[in-house]
Amino acid sequence: MNITGILKQYRTHYLVLWGVSAFIAVLALSPFLYLMQVHSRVYTSRSWETFTFLTALVVFLLVVWAALGYFRDNALSAIGFKIDHQLRSVVFDAVHRSGQKDAFRSYVDIATFREGVTGNFVSSLFDGTLTPLFVAVLFLLHPVFGWVSVVFILVVALLSYRARQIWKQAKKTAKPLEDSAFAFGLATAAKRDVVWAMDLLPGVRREWSKLQNEASDDLMDGKMAGRRVETVINLLQRGLMVLVVGVGGVLFLMNEVTAEIGFAAFIVMLRGVSPVVAIAKNWSVVQETRDVMDRLDTLLRDNQPEKKTALPAMTGHLSCDQVGFRISAGKSLLNGIHFSVPAGSVVAVIGPSGAGKSTLLRFLAGAAQPTSGQVKIDGFPLNQWPDAQRGAGIGYLPQSVDLLPGTIAQNVSRFAAQGKEENTAILEALGRAGAVEMVQGTDRGLDFALALDGAPLSGGQRQRIGLARAYYKTPRLLVLDEPNSALDAAGEKDLAYSILEMKRAGTSVVFSTHKTNLLEISDYVLVIKDGYMHSFSSRDDVMGRLEKSGNRILPANDEGEDKSAGGAA
Repeated sequence: MNITGILKQYRTHYLVLWGVSAFIAVLALSPFLYLMQVHSRVYTSRSWETFTFLTALVVFLLVVWAALGYFRDNALSAIGFKIDHQLRSVVFDAVHRSGQKDAFRSYVDIATFREGVTGNFVSSLFDGTLTPLFVAVLFLLHPVFGWVSVVFILVVALLSYRARQIWKQAKKTAKPLEDSAFAFGLATAAKRDVVWAMDLLPGVRREWSKLQNEASDDLMDGKMAGRRVETVINLLQRGLMVLVVGVGGVLFLMNEVTAEIGFAAFIVMLRGVSPVVAIAKNWSVVQETRDVMDRLDTLLRDNQPEKKTALPAMTGHLSCDQVGFRISAGKSLLNGIHFSVPAGSVVAVIGPSGAGKSTLLRFLAGAAQPTSGQVKIDGFPLNQWPDAQRGAGIGYLPQSVDLLPGTIAQNVSRFAAQGKEENTAILEALGRAGAVEMVQGTDRGLDFALALDGAPLSGGQRQRIGLARAYYKTPRLLVLDEPNSALDAAGEKDLAYSILEMKRAGTSVVFSTHKTNLLEISDYVLVIKDGYMHSFSSRDDVMGRLEKSGNRILPANDEGEDKSAGGAA
């Protein structure tokens, strides 16, 4: 899908609306024609019949004019919201596929694009396309009227172009500063705990204001320079009536035109030139719309969904084939991770903080892509699985849990459409996570609304809801990143039981931990140290070798363990 292709779907609609605009342009002359006819016929004949007929006719034309304008405006609005509807879903998906941090701005771009191709500017553009016809009429009335209109239009166009260039240069100069201020503001907001704890707010506010002020100064200078040019355009617009009447008066005194022709030129000039002035004053809409089209086209082109053939039902046979990951500076976070386990296996991933455990688990869940090697499920590389199959077949609990704004039911069900089957699966998942009583204790149960990151739930409650989401509809692969980091002893016991229950259901389970408690339920242990696979074997074999070598990857017991260690994994 591309933006130009969407607009082409509405070519016929725009053509019809252009025809309607042509009628509106002609009907817009009716008040002036009424004025001329009353002046030339009623004032001389003093006829009530003529006056009544002309008045009734102009009222009818005004009603038709209003009706056509209402139809055109509503039709443009309908086209706009159809375009919005077509773009909404594909842009939303593309934003989530994109790794760009500013991709979310595309949501605003949709509204800007819709307004640009269906807003008031389009109506002026329709009217402006009829300007050559009015100019031709002016030439027929008298060449001087025609040349005056041409010169007027050219001057307005040149001034408008100059104003746009000034504003474009100002925005170009200010954009790096605006981006720096925006990035700085996001960074400090993300670290608000540190900002508040050590009262960094005055300092960071001063730095942010400095960046904003520099950008604002550049924009203000450009705005003022552009406004000076726009003031000249406004002066010409307001002086148009004087110009036409003055030219007509000169020609009348020179016996070049009659009073009626002067009146007609006045009417045609105002109706033909006014749309051009409106277009010139709002031409920035065109540039904004083009910029938005380019951004949306780039987003959709670079983040298109891949068409993938449906694969056999996932069983959960998991393997890593020399999986590695290098960051931009060339430093390796993971190197040569390779193992294979049958469906229904439980694998514990252990290692010091910062060893790369969380990075590996993100690859296993499909949350990120390794720079080398492949993760395979049932022999198929993870990126070959269709999104729907992969998403339904994998349950994932990241360290940060990452609950989304919505109800508990929506979070657990992964925002699936609600129905009897889904509600049953939600309760089953909450039961496995030991969260049913906790949910029943909230004031609205499954409909209890969560804010960003699961507020107002506690850390342990959020982790249980995150576990329930991972357990939902018994996926074939369960990836848990330190699932017991925020759980008490009872919670860890429930967790161990639920993992064994998932194993009995045929689900493969991979979890990382800094504690020894969960190792007892694992079939295999993968030890990662400094990004390399230290060892991989059965639980008893790995733990026995670690004990013999004196390499204590994990503490002998959990007392006094650093609770923050998991965050660095």
